[in-house]
Amino acid sequence: MHKSLLSVAVGFLLTTGSIAAQAQVSLVNADFEMSPLADDSSDTFLNLGWAGVQWGSYGMTSKIVDVGGNQFAQVVSGDVIWSSFAAASAGDYQLTFDALGDGYVMVFDDTTSTAVAQHFVQAAAPAQQTATFSLNTTDNYRLYFGSSLLPPTFAANLAIDNVAISQVAAPVPEPESYAMMLGGLGALGLMSRRRLKRARD
Repeated sequence: MHKSLLSVAVGFLLTTGSIAAQAQVSLVNADFEMSPLADDSSDTFLNLGWAGVQWGSYGMTSKIVDVGGNQFAQVVSGDVIWSSFAAASAGDYQLTFDALGDGYVMVFDDTTSTAVAQHFVQAAAPAQQTATFSLNTTDNYRLYFGSSLLPPTFAANLAIDNVAISQVAAPVPEPESYAMMLGGLGALGLMSRRRLKRARD
């Protein structure tokens, strides 16, 4: 009984903690709003160049598209776009981005030439996507988005927007949680003493 109550107290402490501030990875133009486009127009990475987009493109056929003043990247089938980044602190990270269409996302370690994470993306309607992976502070990384034809939607393009990489923070207990746990442990100690006293009598 004593152990199970202690487990409950510790579990309660962990679940009631607040989340620590998350470290963000700095991605340049992760919302694709830097390119000089007129409303409701588009242009290829070839014409916009690195200075206009701040993302690389292997085929140079991908586009930045503007719809009503909101810009996003459109990775055309067969092309890949990428951005370099580094982690300020080691640990687990979560990638989030808005997507529409079919393709894949990859986090690649440039230092060791290995894929850290790779996920297929299939979104028949605009939806936020997530992926988790671990990073360290000694390596350089690249984030890749590629477009491919995948069943069942067979979209020829992958549209992405609002890309962010944030460190997954461990729960940090609040002072009230510590007080409740200590009170619970004190109550457990009192119950144990009473039980021992009864056993002696």
